[in-house]
Amino acid sequence: MSIVELGALGEFLGSFGVILTLVYLGTQIRQNTRTVKAATYSETTNGWADYLQAQSVEDIQLLISLARKPGELTTENFFRGYYLCRVIFRRMEHDYYQYKANTFDGDTWNAYVTSWREDTFNNPAFRAMWKLQSDYLDPKFVQFMDDVVGESRGREPIRTRKAYEELLETELRGG
Repeated sequence: MSIVELGALGEFLGSFGVILTLVYLGTQIRQNTRTVKAATYSETTNGWADYLQAQSVEDIQLLISLARKPGELTTENFFRGYYLCRVIFRRMEHDYYQYKANTFDGDTWNAYVTSWREDTFNNPAFRAMWKLQSDYLDPKFVQFMDDVVGESRGREPIRTRKAYEELLETELRGG
């Protein structure tokens, strides 16, 4: 084999090595993307779970009073409810950023938005708090959420407990 032939063979093998390296890197990038998305999902789920587990009975009663008897709240309790809502809105904003960064699965994101539309913002107290606090959030997030909040208006509020009791009764009857 001549020097020219050896040079051509070396060039061919080098090209083949570059192609293998690119395939390997592509595989690693896809695997890393899946790992980041899984970690984001886990962090988001844990964040909501931590928030919900941190809620006391008094916090829940306070949020109910914001909707049903706001005039009976002390100033202190009103602002406690105000900041509880702020935490919820910030958590939603966090999820929005994760979705926009493509680290949040589209189907999961759509389920979150449906929950906010159907469950959270069908409550007039949350809509009112949103109007009070949306100036403190990112304008792009606010623009997106204003549509979600607007779609919530006029919907029949979810009666979670009543629906649960009806479903439980059906299940107990074997249906």
